[in-house]
Amino acid sequence: MSNIDFQQLEFVDIKLRKIHKWIEEKTGLTFTITSIYRINDPGVHGKLPVRGTDIRIRNKEIGEIITDYINKNWQYDINRPNLKCAVIHGEGYNLHIHLQVHTNTKKL
Repeated sequence: MSNIDFQQLEFVDIKLRKIHKWIEEKTGLTFTITSIYRINDPGVHGKLPVRGTDIRIRNKEIGEIITDYINKNWQYDINRPNLKCAVIHGEGYNLHIHLQVHTNTKKL
C-alpha cells in the first residue's frame, strides 16, 4: 500500500483537498482514499475538478463520529441544507465515508 500527497492533486477541487487536510489534522489519522475520479460518473466523482472522494473506514461508530464532526464544521450548500459534505455508507469491507463538495461549500 502506498500513500500519496493528496494536496498536490490539482484535478481535485481545492475545497475537497481542504476538507481532507482539515480532518486528518483534527483526528491525527491518515485516511486511505478508495475512490476519486470515475470516468463517465454523472455525480461528484465524475466532474473535473473532482468534487467527491471515498475514504476507508472499518468501524461504523467511529465513522459516524467523524462524519458528524465534518458536517458540523462544513456546509455543503446553503441552498440545499439537506445535503452534507460527509455521508457514511456501505457494509463490511465496503464501509466508507463519502466526502463531497459544491461550489457553495464553506467552513462553518
